[in-house]
Amino acid sequence: MNVWILAIVLIWLAIVSWFDLRNREVPHTAWVALPLAGAMFYQAVVGNWQLTFLVTVVALASERKRLAKLTELNLDTIFFWAPFLFAGLYLAGRVNPMGAIAIVGFWLAWELHCWGGADAVTSIALVLIWPDIQFVLALLAVHALVAVVATGFSLLKEHKLRVHQLPGLPLLFCSVLLRAILHA
Repeated sequence: MNVWILAIVLIWLAIVSWFDLRNREVPHTAWVALPLAGAMFYQAVVGNWQLTFLVTVVALASERKRLAKLTELNLDTIFFWAPFLFAGLYLAGRVNPMGAIAIVGFWLAWELHCWGGADAVTSIALVLIWPDIQFVLALLAVHALVAVVATGFSLLKEHKLRVHQLPGLPLLFCSVLLRAILHA
């Protein structure tokens, strides 16, 4: 992997992580939408247009209510988008099953309100750059470690078990760092 891409991604993630830690949100959607568009372009250029197609369908399905209002068509139901999602998953899954499953999984985390929009878009952009098991395992390892530490801290300090809501972008920054270290 090009060290320049890693450097650019780490700088971008450091900036959006700072916003996430400070305000619990990024100042504008462009902070995650433009890198997603760049990652989609990158993935299309390196030959996996199927992943880019899947992300395009996921992005359109995410904006289905706005598209319905804009076009005055019945696009706001997930059932309209289901065939396109399955087609995108099938096409992308044939070339890169890990990337395809990760993209759909991160999107579903947002759809089910488990993740914020910036977290989901950022993680999808990162999967487009590194659509491999190393990134997914790094992401899972960082999230699991933070969950164990946060749970242990609350058990020791508060003497109770509770769910923690932590900013996701710094965890994605750490996931990219871990992947870079393990992949070096």
